[in-house]
Amino acid sequence: MDQLTAPKIDRLLRSFEDRYLSPTLMTPRLAAAMEPLFTLMSDLSPLSRNNEAKSIWLKIPRGDIGDYDSFEDLKEYGEVETYEEYESMWREEYPDAVCWYELMIVESFNRDGSLFFRAVRLGDNTVISAITEERNVETEIFPEDDAIELCNLIIPAVSDAMEKIRKGTYNMEVEAELPYQFRNGVIRRAALWERDPENKVRSLDGLSMEKIEELRNLLPENDVMRIGRLPSMTANDFYNACSIGYNACGYEDDGLSPIDQYYRHADGRDEGLSSRGQGVSSGPGIDLNSPDAWDQWFFDRKRFGGHPWEVCRGGSFTHLSVFVMHDRDELEWKIQSGEISAEEAEKYPNGYYFIVAGTHRIFEAVNFYTALRKAGLPVLLSSGNEILARLDGTDYVGIVSHNSTWRDFEEIIPESYEPVIDFMHVYNEEIEKFGDQIEWIPEEPARLKRDYQKVSKEVGENVAAENFVKLPPLK
Repeated sequence: MDQLTAPKIDRLLRSFEDRYLSPTLMTPRLAAAMEPLFTLMSDLSPLSRNNEAKSIWLKIPRGDIGDYDSFEDLKEYGEVETYEEYESMWREEYPDAVCWYELMIVESFNRDGSLFFRAVRLGDNTVISAITEERNVETEIFPEDDAIELCNLIIPAVSDAMEKIRKGTYNMEVEAELPYQFRNGVIRRAALWERDPENKVRSLDGLSMEKIEELRNLLPENDVMRIGRLPSMTANDFYNACSIGYNACGYEDDGLSPIDQYYRHADGRDEGLSSRGQGVSSGPGIDLNSPDAWDQWFFDRKRFGGHPWEVCRGGSFTHLSVFVMHDRDELEWKIQSGEISAEEAEKYPNGYYFIVAGTHRIFEAVNFYTALRKAGLPVLLSSGNEILARLDGTDYVGIVSHNSTWRDFEEIIPESYEPVIDFMHVYNEEIEKFGDQIEWIPEEPARLKRDYQKVSKEVGENVAAENFVKLPPLK
């Protein structure tokens, strides 16, 4: 059997980078390669957040420099010129004698108990994702040989980890030695600012103390039942509201009209609101001054596919939206569900209002909100208290492991620290600056099925704040 080293693992894993693997057919070869892994981990309890998945950390030796890419090849490709450069590259890529990889296996069954699906994931890569049902695989391209070799190669590491679990040493070892790159945690924003003043500048996003105080004074009224309503709306009313926000942000629009400002800054896929839109549901546009035309467009359930409310375009999480809302549908649902009577509904607000949403466009969000409030328009700021906590430095910033995303982080953050609206990865420089201020979320303990007892608070999304651990800076 090939020697198990991290460079060997990483070379094989490159076959699975940047791939979305739809379930392929579980060939006899794939089934045979996966079987030892599932057998070795058969008495491991599933994850608390997914009862079809199991996960353990594997420690793989770095090996010696001879296990790395060959000096001759790297020199030929122009990556290095001298052996010293080659050795430096090896130590930079593999600074530690041991490398950590998370192994996750998943299996699900049909209702009759027969096997339906199995998957193997190592590190950041899905290696196998296979179903047992017959399907046409003639056109599928899958590096089956590499997947099989990987499964065979890691058997000793899996066996070693499971033996440590049975002896009761595994969880202590993981908690003490798992590198920070694979950990999740939180840090109080004020502590982050103290150690990294530039982060405070970024958090305030150009807002003045006066503007922050203005926001603070307005937020007590940031309640859907207290902001009033507009009895009617037109397209030009919407464009004018956007113009108020653009001007408050100091956008230099050279005297453009409100509609021209909107199409300069907005996404542009306006779902047929005007003839200037684009994308799905674009069209000749409506009468911009007609409340009836607006109502017909606004309540049209066939309208879809655009981003009319994305008034400051950006990425999935970096745009600003100004939503136009109406109470009609919600009131009708409450009446039909019996929550309120038709007579009681008459006492509820029933009209148009705005919601400004952009937790990652703080400058625009605050300026739009305060300007629309000053103009006397009914408007809410989405996540207003969270935005103010960010500006005050009283909230927490999520520290996300390098092999995770903020969506993964949201599954494990304790409720006592929510909501967390900002996330970051940390590297050696950050660990040196403020690593001692990070509160690390413990890894979910690995438990054997025979020892498994369901507890009231799992390490995971319901973990208690007092179970956080303060660790010395991790390497």
